[in-house]
Amino acid sequence: MKFFVFDLEATCWEYQTNNQQEIIEIGICIVDEYGRLSKSFSSFIKPVLNPSLSNYCKNLTGINQSDVEKAKIFPIVIEQILDWAEIPDEEYVFCAWGTKDYKLIESDARLHRIDIDWLSPYIDAKSQYHQNRELENKSGLYKVLKKNGFEFDGPQHRALSDASNLAKIISKYIDEWVF
Repeated sequence: MKFFVFDLEATCWEYQTNNQQEIIEIGICIVDEYGRLSKSFSSFIKPVLNPSLSNYCKNLTGINQSDVEKAKIFPIVIEQILDWAEIPDEEYVFCAWGTKDYKLIESDARLHRIDIDWLSPYIDAKSQYHQNRELENKSGLYKVLKKNGFEFDGPQHRALSDASNLAKIISKYIDEWVF
């Protein structure tokens, strides 16, 4: 069983809006059953409902308008990922920090009318990490990394660096994850 550790960045606005968020970047690290990082993948994704990124989103993520304009749309990127990861030929458990990224994939899949049966089983690493340690206050990934003796590598709010940092926690506790 391999661990498909992913993180997403999505369209966002400084103030609450009725706009539907869409994925604009995905980062993935594959961790083998021994806790070793085997390979990684990163791609921008072109949003279709709100193709212009807000200034807030660009400042938060460091993602430029030109990055998403020249990117492929969600279904094409998902197909590239499934080919790259050899899904369904390999057995995976999908992992992210919390449920937001899973819900974003569900939302984009509905928008583009694509199936996501492949996205199971799924581990909410944030909840399991805190449950396993009987911690009531759910710390963010940055604090959890520090508490476990790791430095946060790369820029925050970038999908690949967030995924690779989460992979450190997945690797450290490789035998504890339940799916």
